[in-house]
Order: sequence, then structure tokens, then C-alpha cells
Amino acid sequence: MSRNNTFLTLLGAGAGIALAVTVARRRRIRRALDEYAGKVVLITGASAGIGEALALEFARRGAHLVLAARRQSQLERIASTCEQINPGIETLVVPTDVSDEAQLERLVQAAHDRFGRIDVLVNNAGIIQGAEVTGLSREMIERTFAVNLYAPIRLTQLVLPGMLECGSGQIINIGSVAGLASLPYFLVYDVTKAGLRAWTEGLRHELHGTGVETILVAPGFVETDVVADMHRVYRAIGFFRLLSPQTVARRTLEGAAAGDPVVRVGWMETVAGYITTLFPRLTDLYWRIVLPISGYREMAIKHRTE
Repeated sequence: MSRNNTFLTLLGAGAGIALAVTVARRRRIRRALDEYAGKVVLITGASAGIGEALALEFARRGAHLVLAARRQSQLERIASTCEQINPGIETLVVPTDVSDEAQLERLVQAAHDRFGRIDVLVNNAGIIQGAEVTGLSREMIERTFAVNLYAPIRLTQLVLPGMLECGSGQIINIGSVAGLASLPYFLVYDVTKAGLRAWTEGLRHELHGTGVETILVAPGFVETDVVADMHRVYRAIGFFRLLSPQTVARRTLEGAAAGDPVVRVGWMETVAGYITTLFPRLTDLYWRIVLPISGYREMAIKHRTE
């Protein structure tokens, strides 16, 4: 057999194996997605964006929902939509400021009072505070940490004992590619997402063998309030297509169903994160080129979400 024929044979065999693995994975995911039916899912930041998309996606799968955010009217609208999508589910709306310890405790208690358990915790609530490092106030730093990092940690502590007692559960933390590749002028946000990544990874090792899974979702730039008026700038620095919340939600459920410890969404952002780790000088050059011409700094220091 010639070398060309050998190469083609190996290439064909490799493609066949890859296809078989992909098909088997898709079948496993479809079966696992059906298992969300009847599960109780608590979602923070559920009033818009990724949180809203996740609520709708879990509703389609038959999960009962505990929806938490500060805007009650938005939560009630989403709860109504979820029940229309799947009349067989129940929803509970709990207006919550996740930066308030007492409200976190009330949220978990309300879920237990209604459903008796929490099977899936989705830590999705997040804010971003753009500023130059010298312009960051203590209040901005503390609130970003409280919402983006402290709340997921405390909610995990509040929910985890029940999951351990049942011997099953999932904790899904919505992170960001910024946890791997920092964005200038959003440093506190970057740090909280890096911390959430470390928390999720360490917790995964700690919970091995308990039946409780942790999943980190690391999307790139998504069409939500968090990026809002930064859309034009992100396109100017090379990210021409922003992800939809629906795409992130769908990939989150598929990854969680497959048992993936990390779900990365957005190939350009993911590649950029690895380049930052492996070739930091290249990343330095990139920012030196794009910052002066993109208007990024001027928009970033004014960009705030609450």
C-alpha cells in the first residue's frame, strides 16, 4: 500500500471515529436533557439576558423554576412565559438583591418551602463597572465583588447541604472569557470572573464522588445589558459577531447534560484567552494597536450596569 493510500485510510478512520463519538455524545445529551423534567432549578439574574434565556430553556425541558432578580415585574413576565411554554411546570418568583446576605437566605428558604429541594443552582447574576484603575471607588469594587463572586459562593454554601444529602445536584456558574483574558478598564469584573473560575474548579475537585457536579460556563461577548453600549466598540476591536443569550443558554444545558466541567461559548474569545496565557506579548501588541483607534477606552470608562 502506498503512503498516500495509508494516509487516506488513516484519515478516513479518524473521521469515522470522530463522527461516531459526536453521534454518541449527541444521543447522550438528548437523554440527559430529558432528566431535567421535574427538577427544581434556581436561577439568579433571571430577569433578562442569559438568565431569561436559561429560564425559557429549562422550562422547555420540564424543570420547575425559582426565578430571582431585583425586577419583580420582569420576573413575573418571564415566569408567565415559561408556564405558557410548558403548562406542566411550576414557577416561583422571588425578588432578590443578591448582594444582600439576608435576601440570599430568604431566597433559598422560599425555594425549599415551595418545592422542598433545589436540584440545580445557576449563579448567573452579574454586574460590570468600567473605570480607569485610579477612578475605581471602594463602593464600585465592593458591589462588583458582592454580586459577581460573594453571592455565588454564599448561595453555594446555602444550597449545597441539601444536594449532598440527596447525593445529586448541579451548580452552574456563569463566568466569562474575561476570567481567562482580562479586559482593560474592567479589571474588577475580570478579577471576579477569574475568582469564579477558580472557585468552580476547586469545588469540582472537592465534591468529587459526592454526586454533585459543578459546571463553569465561559461565554464571550453576549448581546445583553452587560455589554449594552459597548456593541460597536467590541466590533471595532475585532469581535464582529456577538453571541445571543439563547445560544449561551442552549450550550449551557447541553454541556451540563453531558457533564462537561467547563462550557466555552464563542470560539474567537476562547482562542484569545489561550493566546493571552501562552503569548502575553502578542496580547500586549494587540491592545497597543486597537486601544488608540477603537474608542474602547472612552466607552469602557463610562460603561456601568447595576
